[in-house]
Amino acid sequence: MDPDKTSTDGGENMRGSIGEQPLLSTPDMDRRIRHAFDRHVMPVVCCLYVLSYLDRGNIGNAKTAGAQEALGLSSDDWSWVLNSFYIAYILFEWTTMLWKIFPAHIYVSILCVCWGTAAMCSGAVHNMTQLIVTRIFLGIFEATFGAGAPFFLSCLYKRRELGLRMSILLGMSPLANTFASSLAYGIIHIKGSLAPWRLLFIIEGAPTIAFAPVVYFFLIDSPATAKFLTEEERYFAVQRVQGRDGTKKNVNWRQIIAGIIDYKNYVHSIIHFCCNFSFAALSNFLPTIVNAMGYSSINAQGLTAPAYFAAFLLCIGAAFVSDRCGNRGFIVAGFAAMATVGYGLLAGIQDIHRPGPRYAGVWFAACGIFPALCINITWLLNNQGRDSKKGAGLAITLIIGQCSSLISSYVFPKEDAPFFVKGCAIGCGMSGAIVILALFMHFALERENKRNEKLYGPLDNDAEVDAVEEGEQSKNFRYLT
Repeated sequence: MDPDKTSTDGGENMRGSIGEQPLLSTPDMDRRIRHAFDRHVMPVVCCLYVLSYLDRGNIGNAKTAGAQEALGLSSDDWSWVLNSFYIAYILFEWTTMLWKIFPAHIYVSILCVCWGTAAMCSGAVHNMTQLIVTRIFLGIFEATFGAGAPFFLSCLYKRRELGLRMSILLGMSPLANTFASSLAYGIIHIKGSLAPWRLLFIIEGAPTIAFAPVVYFFLIDSPATAKFLTEEERYFAVQRVQGRDGTKKNVNWRQIIAGIIDYKNYVHSIIHFCCNFSFAALSNFLPTIVNAMGYSSINAQGLTAPAYFAAFLLCIGAAFVSDRCGNRGFIVAGFAAMATVGYGLLAGIQDIHRPGPRYAGVWFAACGIFPALCINITWLLNNQGRDSKKGAGLAITLIIGQCSSLISSYVFPKEDAPFFVKGCAIGCGMSGAIVILALFMHFALERENKRNEKLYGPLDNDAEVDAVEEGEQSKNFRYLT
């Protein structure tokens, strides 16, 4: 069977209203639906992701712009500020499943207003306690969006369509950091009554609130409610997606338990833990690391932008190759190896007069870790046969993965300047671990596929997977390796 074909109950009502239709969509119909989602859904969700990462990542640029000194915070105090966001984010990542319960256009537009307000309020704080409170609320509201957005896309696209779209979505994080670095570079030059770091929070938080009406009017709730599709296209949009279980707004607890006990979800979780450490370290401390190479704080903001933009382009390229080849593990391992080299250069070269090799390390680290993170999340979603299990697996992965952000906030103390050897060495080790785990996962899934081939014979390209009853237990389901 084609790994993208599935049967589901989700479109039965529509099917009856459009007459008898063949159960499986044609390539032309697939293309029309895919392009419609690309035009109408992806821009909205990607803009939200950029706004989300602008609002969470500006804390690193605010530090470089003088926030820590202005508030009189020590390195330990600053770690608490960073951790307050991550703790709140971790505690609310279970909200992935709320995307199956509430209408997305209402749910997400409310979140936009809430997290944009929290971000802007960070520009009005006068002490550590106030900053921690704003970061906690930011973590709560961003977790409810960020944890569910990949799940939402997985309910719209087929397995081999998902890699590119997921990498575009998750690639918005380095792209947002590109904007953040460039924007911070400009804001620091603004002369006015407010300190530059306060302007950073206010200017970068306001667009999120302004975007809420766009979300309300243009974000769809599900394929079945997409007004830009014809009735026939809506029917096939529901039918064609691997893993749709037809339960619509209901949560299947049996599937959730299956997700909790599946070992594969924990391997992906550890990979994400390692990816997220390196990602969080870059977001929070990269301007400081570049500043320590001898560049001014203003130039440090600008020099981080090109590396982030290159990382975004590589996310897209990695996804394109991965989707074409149907391989995830080797792609994750290859880019993680690149990040290992990058962090190794940052940890190993401790000469303030050699900024060139260290800056090259920044490029390797950024360009390696972001594609690895994107493809790992896609890989996880590809191999969950049913929606509720998919949501559970994603929640587990994101919760465990986000815990590494707590570590990253402590291992780059100001006292370790200018080289931050400890933090960079840990990043090198984490990236190396990703290589090993990704290869392990690839060969484990390959072995599972071979076992199914032995038991059931070759795939039947005309058969379907019943996502409700069988999922990945079907004889016609094969894992993407």
